[in-house]
Amino acid sequence: MNHARQSFDAYISLGDNCEPGLQFRRIGYEESSIFRFTVIDSDQLICLLKSDFKNLFLKENLKPASVDHMVIDQLTGVAFHSKLYSTIDENSGLRVFRSDYDFDEVYRQEKKKVDYLVEKWRRLVASKKKVLYFRKRNYSPGREDAEAILQTFNDCYPGHDFLILYLQPRDRAEPDWGHARLRNIYLDHLAPYDDAEAGADRKGWDRIFHDYPLRQPHQGLLQRLKTRFSRERD
Repeated sequence: MNHARQSFDAYISLGDNCEPGLQFRRIGYEESSIFRFTVIDSDQLICLLKSDFKNLFLKENLKPASVDHMVIDQLTGVAFHSKLYSTIDENSGLRVFRSDYDFDEVYRQEKKKVDYLVEKWRRLVASKKKVLYFRKRNYSPGREDAEAILQTFNDCYPGHDFLILYLQPRDRAEPDWGHARLRNIYLDHLAPYDDAEAGADRKGWDRIFHDYPLRQPHQGLLQRLKTRFSRERD
């Protein structure tokens, strides 16, 4: 399928891990969104969208993740970067929330932020903005997974103007999948989960930003990308 060049009002990460959000930051694009710094499987993403984020980030459902700066919402399965810090309990060997901060106060602040980002998402998908979504997968899920996400967007947001880029390693490359609102895009490599920033294919990301540019008022960002991309090709 031949695809006309498009420009967009916003870049939004659909998670998997933090790589897209960190690449947005690298080019100076800091628009906040609910999935930008989450670890989330596609099934969990689809369930959240279909439920309109029902019961997300309730205190009784939170437990420490495997690192001290993340928590897992056990109801939805989503892992969030968090200031609800944890440590390894010496007796049980299990990870537990630390006792050297006010858990309830930190939770209150973080729940307020999550609720704000959910409302921001709702406003965005109901707006007239044209949005470019980024979903990356390092491992086995592919076309079927991407098409399930696309179908969810079509069902949940029928009036929304969007395009989804489904990013995979180049060794999984296939011909264009033939969808108007979904692109299969390949990078030389995707950042490993333990090095989501430095491990990224920056040239590949710059090519994506160049090929799928933002509209006004991001002309300064656009010009930096054009200059960077031209230098890398020379």
